[in-house]
Amino acid sequence: MKSNHSSFADAAIGRIEAAEWLDGPGFQLANAVALPQRLAGTPGKRVRNALHGTWYGHPVHPMLVTIPIGTWTLALGLDTLGALGAKHGQEYDRAADLAVQAGAAGAVAAAAAGLMDWQQTHGRSRRVGLAHALVNSTALGLQLTSIALRWRGHRREGRLASAAAWGVMFVGAYLGGHLVYRRRQGVDQADRSVEPRGFKSVLPAAELEEGRPRRVEVWDAVERAHIPVALVRQRGRIFAMGARCSHMGGPLDEGWLLKGGLVCPWHGSRYDLESGQPLDGPSTCPQPLYDVRVRNGIIEIRRQQEPGAAAVTPEDIKHAAQMEQSSAEDSPLGRKADEVLFEHHQLLRSMFRRIEDMPPDDPQRRDLMRTLAFELEIHEHIEDEIFYPAVRPVSEDIPVAYAEHQQLADLLAATLKLPTSSPEFEEYLRALHKAVDHHASSEEHSMFIEAQRLGERRLRELGHELEMMLEEQRTSRFQRAFKELKISLLAQAGKEA
Repeated sequence: MKSNHSSFADAAIGRIEAAEWLDGPGFQLANAVALPQRLAGTPGKRVRNALHGTWYGHPVHPMLVTIPIGTWTLALGLDTLGALGAKHGQEYDRAADLAVQAGAAGAVAAAAAGLMDWQQTHGRSRRVGLAHALVNSTALGLQLTSIALRWRGHRREGRLASAAAWGVMFVGAYLGGHLVYRRRQGVDQADRSVEPRGFKSVLPAAELEEGRPRRVEVWDAVERAHIPVALVRQRGRIFAMGARCSHMGGPLDEGWLLKGGLVCPWHGSRYDLESGQPLDGPSTCPQPLYDVRVRNGIIEIRRQQEPGAAAVTPEDIKHAAQMEQSSAEDSPLGRKADEVLFEHHQLLRSMFRRIEDMPPDDPQRRDLMRTLAFELEIHEHIEDEIFYPAVRPVSEDIPVAYAEHQQLADLLAATLKLPTSSPEFEEYLRALHKAVDHHASSEEHSMFIEAQRLGERRLRELGHELEMMLEEQRTSRFQRAFKELKISLLAQAGKEA
């Protein structure tokens, strides 16, 4: 259930988004801002790109707003100390004056960048952005008033004006957060699919005209969606980049070529065909790129994987096979890693069933629950330390698996805090059981299958390592004491609550 504060904020912003009467003033202001840029020509475009952050590769406005937020918050604290008569009060007052002035200068710069970004918004986002600008302009006006009052010696009134400005600024920041996190303004909206990992045929080369973008699609089985790609032939060369503009998702395949770049038809962002980097804003984020080759008259494309991407490519699988062949012959072998982990999954599942079948008031239920917690801790540890790092080169499931481990740890902690005879414990136990089974089943149906790419010898080496660590975790006095202390602290916290 939503809190009253959240419901009130959502209703207030909803009224702003529905206020169509803001469209008229919004369009007039946007046209007024655009006119000087058009009159200035190339210098105006350079200023606009600088304010967007196009050359920097990151929106400038979110960084600049930290200046007034930080300095005005500092001024509020210093003013409070001065008003309370703290020692060295005059020094606090001077520092507060400087903080207010620095914040005002930063607010002007942030407003210029924000106005440039806002100019490229429409509909509900433009209305909220206009309200955001009005609120923040009010905060700036109050701070300028505070500066004037302080100069005239009216410090008490100046402090009150700054305090009011801080409150207004908070509202403006809330609206700005709504624009980013709800309306997705300023975030990358390009398709970042890793497909195709290898070269894939997409179009006969004869069908791609010079200077005329052409849309093709590739299937992403993970996203369960067709990913659009824009093909461009320029001066005999063929280029390929993501067809969904990173700025606001505009269709680049419907755009046009200008000075070696592909222009988005919606807001005019221009992307370099070679690098995908934005040449003109409002975009600040590069487009996904694809390697291109022509074989037997057919255009084939392959995704250029970005730094840090978890995509498993045919080259990765080939490398994994080579690693198996070079594995030392005298390496200790055991059961395969997936067999060891599957056996432990089955142990966890059986322990859940035993706990669920026990009478709620059975005193052994708490002991078995603690044993289950101990085994879950071990399972997470051996996967994190051995299995996931080894499988990462051939599986894209590792980040999600780590996230699920965090979820399991949170649920386990919440379950241990509850009396085992309470109805709430039953509810949390079922949720924990479901979460563990989901995690285990996901690994068994995906990660364990992908792990076979490592080869049988490597999987048996990992299996040996897993079995050794399992034994160590269960028999080591230090490990047992540490885990039991952690579990006892969680359980004790529940009793105290």
